[in-house]
Amino acid sequence: MNGSAAADNALAYALMLIRHLRSHQQPAELRLLAVLPAPHDAAAAHFPLPPGLSAAQLTARLHTQAAALATQGPCRLTLITRDVATELARCPQPGTTDVLVVGRPPAADAPGPAAHPLFLLCRLLPNPLLVVPAAFAAPAEVPTRLALDTDGQAVRLPGSARRVTELLLSLRQDTRVLYLGSGRTAAARLLAQLVPSTVGIHVYTADEALPPPAALLARFAEIGLLGDLPHTLHTAYHASVEEGILQLLRACDADLLLFVARQRTLPGEQFDTSTGARLMLRSPIPTLVVPEAAPVRWLRRA
Repeated sequence: MNGSAAADNALAYALMLIRHLRSHQQPAELRLLAVLPAPHDAAAAHFPLPPGLSAAQLTARLHTQAAALATQGPCRLTLITRDVATELARCPQPGTTDVLVVGRPPAADAPGPAAHPLFLLCRLLPNPLLVVPAAFAAPAEVPTRLALDTDGQAVRLPGSARRVTELLLSLRQDTRVLYLGSGRTAAARLLAQLVPSTVGIHVYTADEALPPPAALLARFAEIGLLGDLPHTLHTAYHASVEEGILQLLRACDADLLLFVARQRTLPGEQFDTSTGARLMLRSPIPTLVVPEAAPVRWLRRA
């Protein structure tokens, strides 16, 4: 939280999800996180203050906001003002699987890749990041048309990824009563309603042969984020993987994109210019990003 319109929009989106979870008797606590580093802190460039607000003014506003939200349910405010990298890494509570909801400002107001807070958070935290574009107004209903992208390669997921699966299953609880009328039109309408609205997507380029559908479906099962959600498979060729994914999102009318970030496989500037990083900055819909886990270290016994 930093008092910006993007942050307030992300908060509205988070509240919509929390209301949904609580209505289904699932525990959900809202935690407001504000990073207000001193000018000399190495992370200061990643978390600038909004124009016209001092740190003291923003802090007072956040305390007032947290107090108001606490009347609706459990809510806590965490302020980080020094040693940002260290304190951020300690922020997730032991045994919890927090999803961090982050507002993405318009491109004109965003810092460059080297100072973008999304990339810093992705590197520091093992928790999933739900990136909400400022232009995407928080809807009244939860997202139901989910798209999980894979690059076709194996992934290592952190333990916090299980919360993503639980969240997706909650979003897709279907309590509709469907009726079959007479005639072909009614049958076609019913079949359209039965088609899964969750899709697995993969975009390939001239440098890659079209993967067999069975191999891609096996990869989605291996990733495991979709759990037992029924889903279809969509593949497409495009000269740019990034543009191909954006086109598939429009074709599928998706309202939530998911993928695993390669912030460890592609360290430093390699990640900043990767397809995943660019999607974090360009996706027109909310994007749930799961940072890949660190590789397992094997110790040899003497």
